[in-house]
Amino acid sequence: MRKGSQSALHTVSVMLVSLTFAVTAMAQTGTSMSSQDLSSVPIGQRLAASPLAHLPVDPGNYVLGAGDMVSVRIFGANDMTGQPVEVDGNGKLNLPMVGEVPAAGLTVLALQSELTKRYAYYFKQPQVNVTVTNYRSQPVTVLGAVNAPHVVDLRGPTRLMDVISDAGGLMPDAGDRIMITRPVASPGETATNGKFQTQVIDLGKIINGTDPNANVLIHAHDLITVPKAHMVYVVGDVTKPGGYVLDSFDSLTVLQAIALAGGTTSTSAMSRCRILRAPAKQGAQRAETKVNLKKIMDDKSPDLSLHADDILFIPNSSSKNAGLHALALAANIGTGFAIWR
Repeated sequence: MRKGSQSALHTVSVMLVSLTFAVTAMAQTGTSMSSQDLSSVPIGQRLAASPLAHLPVDPGNYVLGAGDMVSVRIFGANDMTGQPVEVDGNGKLNLPMVGEVPAAGLTVLALQSELTKRYAYYFKQPQVNVTVTNYRSQPVTVLGAVNAPHVVDLRGPTRLMDVISDAGGLMPDAGDRIMITRPVASPGETATNGKFQTQVIDLGKIINGTDPNANVLIHAHDLITVPKAHMVYVVGDVTKPGGYVLDSFDSLTVLQAIALAGGTTSTSAMSRCRILRAPAKQGAQRAETKVNLKKIMDDKSPDLSLHADDILFIPNSSSKNAGLHALALAANIGTGFAIWR
């Protein structure tokens, strides 16, 4: 291998390792790469963590359903020890003395009131206390670009960002849209019969506070999907190399991407830039397009548009093309790049 190629490969390797350490340090310390600019903070770090498992339950609002476990205690009744009882598939509880009691569809307070009436036949002015010991009837599935995809059990009226927070928050490469797929039952039906409706939420309006109503209430059995953002990568001899979220822009040109990356440096080889474009066929190599950034800036060449997953490589004056494959590989596996918004 020629000396110039070895030098270029070393330069690119050092750059990728540096970017990896930067991203790792940012994730471990919870700090942004620019404390003054909120837009540079990973979107997941802008959400306050509030796991649903620690939220208090409002017994006036939580509606019981099949699978929930409840504890029923009666003050002074030694045989009512509060042993957890499951709401069965028919929506009923089987309790001592009173037998089967419909519970599904009732709030905790409504069930408590009903049991007080029933146990009044056996106890004088019974003091009945009902608590939910295990929440199973209102599952919500969270998938996609979140840190801990899993099934969340709702514990009362819960909004979208509370569920996202319970799933570990958004990953840095999360997109600007969240999809909520909700089963829909026809009037008079309890089953959905395979019918669903999908709502698309603009995450930016919630984060920026321009539309708080976009932080909608989540229903039982909702499927929340957070797609990964469409990205373009600006790497090499620029001020802020990394991945830039394309979702916020209708389109992005080479000059706009360079501006987002803080501009070139004094050692940039602007006449030898490259665009590496992801192939349509999986497994094929990226197509390489030469870009003369100097001519574009001098208005002697058109400003090229960038596509999702494009890599814009700005070499320095001493580097060659030896590191382009390493850059393409890093972008394909989604590692080694800071994510900017």
